[in-house]
Amino acid sequence: MARLWAVLLLAPMIGGCAMQLVQPYDAKLVSGAEAFYKKAATMVQEGRAASPGSDAERAAIADPSVHPAHFSRFESRYDKLIIESEALILRAAAAELGERGADLHERIEQAIEGLLPGPCQALAAELGPGSLTVKNFVDLKCLVLEWRRQHADPTLTRASGILKQANWEARKRVLFQAVLSIQQAEGFKKGGS
Repeated sequence: MARLWAVLLLAPMIGGCAMQLVQPYDAKLVSGAEAFYKKAATMVQEGRAASPGSDAERAAIADPSVHPAHFSRFESRYDKLIIESEALILRAAAAELGERGADLHERIEQAIEGLLPGPCQALAAELGPGSLTVKNFVDLKCLVLEWRRQHADPTLTRASGILKQANWEARKRVLFQAVLSIQQAEGFKKGGS
């Protein structure tokens, strides 16, 4: 998500190159990111409301598997968010850079990855070199994949399959920042609007 800003910092290194490093502004990506945020934020709020506030409260739950904050109640919602993020990735990938631009972008991306190691590197490797816009949406997918993994993690949830309210609150902040970064990057491409 911070990749665009890193490119802006690296821009002097490429001098007067007139090559386009990201695809043009796409209003559907902006509205898609906003819709994704609304769905994910709603899930986060509902998870927070259903979850215990402390380890002691979580430990006192007699049968975690029937609790409204149990992983099983959220699994399909994670899956839907993953599919939505994949649709955004497809939209962003549809406007990929040309071959010459992709070569330059790959060199810059290697420099960025050295400075800003991103999550979900296996997924990024699977997609291969791509635009910064695509990578931002890959980061959204990775965020949801990580949330899903954490919620199902017996160590993190102390074998309950239930997160605490603080876990959900942290997710809300990260989600907000991730989508804000995407919106700002798209706004920058539009001309700062």
